[in-house]
Amino acid sequence: VLIQALGAGIGKEEFDIALGYMKQKDYEDAEHSFAAFVAKNPKSRRASDALYYLVETYYLRGRQREAAEQYLKISTNYASSPRAPEAMLRLGEALHALGAKEQACATFSEVPRKYPRVAAAIKASAQRAAKRAQC
Repeated sequence: VLIQALGAGIGKEEFDIALGYMKQKDYEDAEHSFAAFVAKNPKSRRASDALYYLVETYYLRGRQREAAEQYLKISTNYASSPRAPEAMLRLGEALHALGAKEQACATFSEVPRKYPRVAAAIKASAQRAAKRAQC
């Protein structure tokens, strides 16, 4: 049990520092910190969260194409992660920002189908995003 408890704490401080950069809107430092975390802790239970936030730094700085590619990876490679439905929603938003309306609309409608037990807030966000995209 002690080993499990110690394992749960691995990288926690690094993750928290990166998250602090994110909260301060210091997206460049957040990007570097989350990238380092993912590289050092690929099997961590926080890996999908770190990757999600890493990709958020791309999206928030207008790097939608890069963000879309990475959101797709999260929703595919971490399909059982709690971040996967959010990543799919953000994939749709990135696609819409890139002008790929048809793909964005398909992605928005896929969120509740692929993740039927997803939180109501994420389903509602997907519906609002689809409405904004005029799907």
